Amino acid sequence: MRENITCPLEAVFFVLKGKWTPIILWRMRLGNQRLTNLKKDIAGCNEKMLIQHLNDMVNYGLLEKIEFDVYPKHTEYKLTNFGKELIPTFAKFQEIGIKYLLEK
Repeated sequence: MRENITCPLEAVFFVLKGKWTPIILWRMRLGNQRLTNLKKDIAGCNEKMLIQHLNDMVNYGLLEKIEFDVYPKHTEYKLTNFGKELIPTFAKFQEIGIKYLLEK
C-alpha cells in the first residue's frame, strides 16, 4: 500500500482500485469461487486480468486463496472478514445504480 495515504477513504479506494475488483467482490458474496466460475460470470474480463485482480485482492486482504491438494488440484477464493464488511456497502451501491439506470 502507498505510504502517503492521508485519508481512510483513500485507503479503501486504493484497495478497491481496478475495473474488475468491485465486480469480483460483489460476485464473491455468493460463496467460494473457482477461477473458472468467475471467468464465466464476469463477461469482458480476460483470464490474465482476472488473475491479476484476484492476486491483488488476496494481497490487500479482501480474499483468501484456498488450494486443494486433491486430484484434480484446484483453487478457490473466499471472502475474508474485511471483504465481507464491504458487501453491505456494495449492496447499497447496487441499489443506487439500479435507481440511476431506471431514471435514465
